[in-house]
Amino acid sequence: MQDLLSKIEEHKNKLNILLKNTESVKVLDKWLKSELSYTSNAIEGNGLTRRETVLVIEENITSSAKPFVFYQEAINHAKAFERILEIVQDNIPVTEKEILHLHKLLLTGIDDNNAGFYRNTMVRISGSRVVFPNPVKVSYLMTDFFNWLDSADSKSPLTAIEAHYKFVTIHPFADGNGRCGRLLMNLLLLKMGYSPVIIRPIDRKRYLDNIEKGQLSEELASYNLFMLHALERSLKTAIDIVDTTKEVVKPENLLTIAKFAKLANLPVSTIRYWVKIGKLEPYSHADSGYMLFRKEQVNELKPEI
Repeated sequence: MQDLLSKIEEHKNKLNILLKNTESVKVLDKWLKSELSYTSNAIEGNGLTRRETVLVIEENITSSAKPFVFYQEAINHAKAFERILEIVQDNIPVTEKEILHLHKLLLTGIDDNNAGFYRNTMVRISGSRVVFPNPVKVSYLMTDFFNWLDSADSKSPLTAIEAHYKFVTIHPFADGNGRCGRLLMNLLLLKMGYSPVIIRPIDRKRYLDNIEKGQLSEELASYNLFMLHALERSLKTAIDIVDTTKEVVKPENLLTIAKFAKLANLPVSTIRYWVKIGKLEPYSHADSGYMLFRKEQVNELKPEI
């Protein structure tokens, strides 16, 4: 895990250098606003495509083909992310008041009775064996949570990742816990100088399974490792978006990992392993986070194959 943390720190430093350009900051923030809205809501069952999410956030374009609540969730998440950027820019402390406000932004126009308020009922996740705390205990548990957060290492990404886990395990709200928990984690990461973690819809099951494994066994190694890999991937994607010095290669000339592995006559698992240990570096990442490679990179593998 230490090697992974070191790589994450390297990526963070590179990103921060690139973000000294204010125009790059604007480009990245605009992309993150829609991408985080799309991915975070998709994990919770929102059926908008990435393109539909962008259109409703940037141009207020909706379609009658899908439930209006999907569009409201996209707009609300974008507003909550804008608030996160304000908190970071103005160096506002992460307090209970701010988290309740973020939750209110997420649920306004969707569930106004519960927006910004802790739950007063028991909650369960369908198909899960996890039992969440009695609502009577929620307020006290959240007080303990913010006391822990105040004393935790404010520079370690593991603090943000653990904060997310603790938050969703308390499950303080009737709805919106996952979205609010991810916003909280990403707020903390942004304050530390990292990029937000993007949990891809394709990774939804692994993400939820790792959280549940921790909740049932208190073993968090798998969860931490999953989240750190997601952070590393997210940092690489952010770098790709703002790195203007990188040679531009047309998308049609880039290969997915499956096509690259076929060209190299290797199993996909081998390519993934080499990327993991740093022997091979993806040329770029798609908006969804998928690794992309240049055809010429096969030549870099000649000594190996």
